[in-house]
Amino acid sequence: MKKLLVFVLLISVALFTVNCGGKKPKAKMDDIPEWYLNPPQAEDAIYQAGDAVKTSMALAKDAADARARDAIARTIELKVTNMMKDFMQQSGLGEDSEALEFTSNVSKQVANTVLRGCMIVKREMKTEGSNYHGYSLAEYNLNSLVQEALDEARKQKALYNEAKANLSFEELEREIEKLKEVGE
Repeated sequence: MKKLLVFVLLISVALFTVNCGGKKPKAKMDDIPEWYLNPPQAEDAIYQAGDAVKTSMALAKDAADARARDAIARTIELKVTNMMKDFMQQSGLGEDSEALEFTSNVSKQVANTVLRGCMIVKREMKTEGSNYHGYSLAEYNLNSLVQEALDEARKQKALYNEAKANLSFEELEREIEKLKEVGE
């Protein structure tokens, strides 16, 4: 009888532990902001949303903000490397044949963009059990992108003109040295 009681107690503790651990509450679809699922569209701006679930509110906010900005960066410039392996093999004939098929797909996406003027324009924080779920909406004004391109073009032009000027001065100095040598 004692063994049976201990066995039932152990089973109860094990079931309690399994039921209480591991599962995180999921966000209810009604709780997700509409702008997260369908970011605004505009001709003069890019909008992207990000979210994060963390036990720290500050970390959830920062991660959601970072993910929204990352989505904008991937919209502007994205380098994609993709590799797909597809293997098929069949051996035998007729009804005795056996087929083997294996497919592997690997994709890597990298964005390297400076986002001057990218702002978080909306943010919502929700609680899910003991976690915080942060939602962020980032806006990148395309005028900032155009201005950045113009600034970079001006910078390159200035560097080019400086290089031309340096070459001209070097040529002038060589000519002066030649005149000095002739005069001596």
